[in-house]
Amino acid sequence: MNTSQATPDAVDAAVLREQLVSTLKQRGHIRSAGVEQAFRTVSREQFLPGVDLETVYARRQIVTKRDPHGAALSSASSPSLVADMLEQLDPQPGDHVLEIGAATGINAALLAELTSPGGTVTTIELDQDLADGARAHLDRAGYDTVEVICGDGAFGNPESAPYDRAIITAGAWDISAAWWNQLADRSRIVVPLRVHESGLTRCFAFNRTDPTTLVSTTTPLVCGFVPMRGTAEHTDQHVRLATDVVLKLDAADQPDRTALARALHHPRYERWTGIQVTDDDPIGHLDLWLLMNASKPFGRLRAGDTARTSALVTPAYRWAGAAIYHGSTIAYLAFQVTGDGQHELGAIANGPDADKLAAELTDLLDQWDEAGRPNKPTVTAHRAGTRPVQTGDINRPDTVLTISF
Repeated sequence: MNTSQATPDAVDAAVLREQLVSTLKQRGHIRSAGVEQAFRTVSREQFLPGVDLETVYARRQIVTKRDPHGAALSSASSPSLVADMLEQLDPQPGDHVLEIGAATGINAALLAELTSPGGTVTTIELDQDLADGARAHLDRAGYDTVEVICGDGAFGNPESAPYDRAIITAGAWDISAAWWNQLADRSRIVVPLRVHESGLTRCFAFNRTDPTTLVSTTTPLVCGFVPMRGTAEHTDQHVRLATDVVLKLDAADQPDRTALARALHHPRYERWTGIQVTDDDPIGHLDLWLLMNASKPFGRLRAGDTARTSALVTPAYRWAGAAIYHGSTIAYLAFQVTGDGQHELGAIANGPDADKLAAELTDLLDQWDEAGRPNKPTVTAHRAGTRPVQTGDINRPDTVLTISF
């Protein structure tokens, strides 16, 4: 760009774009030359009209549509997460890509850059106004190899199948039958899967190894996404424990909701492990490990500021309030500061059996520590009906997942 003839806004945007790319590279989100060049090329401001440039190029999510109650329906994801997912996807020139969740069209533009020359992108958005907006943004930015469709993403788009790559940019409960059908042989799908009804989500990059099997062996991303809507919509389950405290859980565990609602009427019980961790330790999937290894039902404790400052509940700021529960007792992961950036890992429990459940949770933490703090799960997705469901499987209508560490 000839900055001597560019408008001041264009110059500012170019500077901010360069700063964003540099930061994403330094922090390890951008790792390939292709993703770097795509981020340098796509002008985010063309996809977020009316948003100030500083916000457009900030490393945070920008909500672009809400429901009448204020819940987010669509957003431009954090550039950090976008870069991470594109690195997972690894699209190549000439690839045909399916994207579920067009939103503003930014991600489709990046995909168009990555698949050029010779590639095409099909992106699907549920709401007509969002699809129209994405199409207008892409047209304005000159991306004519992108097909924008208004429809239910769970059905994909068979007319343009098969796809070499598929990327889902909404929280998915399942790998839908349509996605299975529309993936090419030896393809890859990147999908933020809600592996538990509490909302625990990981973004996996699955390689298709045969017609009925997808395998992910790379470290998944910790992420949060606006849930899919339409036929694939699935609602989180929870029990309210206090005004600003809920325990999110899985209805299949048949919790005693009335008993759980009384858990915080009991005093807290603390049990510490001596296990020291830092913020930089690669232990982000401890909650997923607990889900797969705990004998008691898994849940996630969501606490508001009032509950935390009053010390009613103080879950560790990592792992989204990971907890186990039994009857009317809950036990959750907790930190206590030990100095020099170190935190001791432990359990805090409330309920009539607090000592027993806290001991059970700390025993699990000891097992995790002794096993070398495993943080790289292998996840296999089997197409439903192609193998018997086994103990420990995560069973969904179209997919059966197995997770091991």
